[in-house]
Amino acid sequence: MSRNLSFIFTLIFAFILVSCGGGSDDDSLEPSDVASSKPTGTVGILLTDKPADPKKFSAINASIEKIELLGDDDSESVILFSGETKTLDLLKLKHESIPFTFREDVETGTYCKIRLILSDLELVLRDDTPEDMSDNETYHPDLPGNGKLDLISRDCFKVEEDKVITVQLDMDAGKSIHINKNKKGYKFRPVVYVDVLNKSFQSKLVRLKGEVTEIDSSESTFTVCGAIPMFNADKDSCASVFVGENTAFFDNVDFNGTPRPLEEFLLDSNIGQEINLVGYPRHQVVTNSTVSVKVPPGHYPEKGLCRLWEIGVPPGLQSPPGDCEELKKQVTTGYVLVNYKGVIKTKQTKLMMVDALVIELGEYLKVEGEVTSAVEESVFSLDVVPGGSIIFDEDLQIEIQQGDETINGTRIVSKDGRLIDVSLIDSPKTVSVDGVLDLRDDSTILRSALVIVDVEISASQQVTGIVLTNEDTGMTIDPEADIVCGTATDNLNVMFGEKLKLLSVVITDEGSEISPGGEIATDKTVGINGYCKEDGFYTNNVVIIDDQRI
Repeated sequence: MSRNLSFIFTLIFAFILVSCGGGSDDDSLEPSDVASSKPTGTVGILLTDKPADPKKFSAINASIEKIELLGDDDSESVILFSGETKTLDLLKLKHESIPFTFREDVETGTYCKIRLILSDLELVLRDDTPEDMSDNETYHPDLPGNGKLDLISRDCFKVEEDKVITVQLDMDAGKSIHINKNKKGYKFRPVVYVDVLNKSFQSKLVRLKGEVTEIDSSESTFTVCGAIPMFNADKDSCASVFVGENTAFFDNVDFNGTPRPLEEFLLDSNIGQEINLVGYPRHQVVTNSTVSVKVPPGHYPEKGLCRLWEIGVPPGLQSPPGDCEELKKQVTTGYVLVNYKGVIKTKQTKLMMVDALVIELGEYLKVEGEVTSAVEESVFSLDVVPGGSIIFDEDLQIEIQQGDETINGTRIVSKDGRLIDVSLIDSPKTVSVDGVLDLRDDSTILRSALVIVDVEISASQQVTGIVLTNEDTGMTIDPEADIVCGTATDNLNVMFGEKLKLLSVVITDEGSEISPGGEIATDKTVGINGYCKEDGFYTNNVVIIDDQRI
């Protein structure tokens, strides 16, 4: 398999649409620029990755230059991200998603396509010195169409006023990156899935890092801000977080990373604390209506100054004007910032709603690797993938922290966030672990808060090949790999599952277009994910690749 399919990674782009308010504090703006007269929403992007081959690559650095949202006829274009290119190591995102960018003032309407422009894809190959990546061999595959990828949704989706929509984009590098026949490099043929999230569709876990700004212990909720990058906006970006019966809280400030009662976190004394949060994003978000504030004549500050205006307080009792930059930091719920033209900054904008799984207070280490021994007496061993901040010369011992009737211990979940039994942690599955190092006299143990298990990694395989025959129930292909499922073959029998999904990828010199559906036919190139059984290879996922480049 190493000859043709090197790794898998997934980008998830989740678009969360809520109504917006406010504008810019640029003195050059006219009042019409401060607030749009047309209904708008907020579009957000989450980013994630699928499992990759850690034995081949130390890093997969994707440089994202621009992201656009396009209308049904490509006539309407909204830039969701541009400016300074962002480069992310996708190998670090294979078990959860992170917010990439959010933009306000997206006009309501119908959108069918997402345009992603990559400026570079760097493959950092693994070598024998994991502690030093400065001399690793790298490869930059050619990007078709200068990196322009047009991603077509299965169904066009509407951005509606005060409504939320979430879209997941899934890029499968197991079928996207291929070793050239001459073994002198790699070819990039992008394979991307787009799905609209709803009640029946679950995204991956999301990871946020930010500051706790509000806590409501009576409702078991809190607000975390600064965790969501925003494009072209001047607001604090926040998420509403809900604490439930499956939430676990770990404290590495006062209690060495051990699990603690949730009541200890839901205290006002924790406002201002920086936390790591892993949880389940909801497909709906509480909307933030535009703040309507009337400032009477004579109460606007002079040009160059601002005023912190408390909503509902009479004009004569408002605070005096002051420095805009200083007052901007003080804007919170119940206040807006006003300059000589009007409101320029509203309250914190809550862009996401998340059901918390794990709350981590203090610093935590994140490691990934392959399980080398099953859990025994609450400890298992892990062969840690090199490339992290700490190098382990031997297997690392991972401790599963036990809870009780009132305190949840280590959360053990699958990649899709399902709580699973500890018995599913066994060799040779891959896992991601959050925890705190416990340096003991005779050993080093990582006291875990979260263990994410790839429960299917040992059984699944990726195959690329040419279709020889095709029927309704299956097909035969000539695989590029010499060995599939442990057997040498040039005629692989592939059977379709009941939930077969097709994706078509057309690649030209101008760019790539990826859309759901398509038709399997002889002589076409396909990529499949599936499982080996005694009577053949089973799959529910077929990508039809049409590479028209000269």
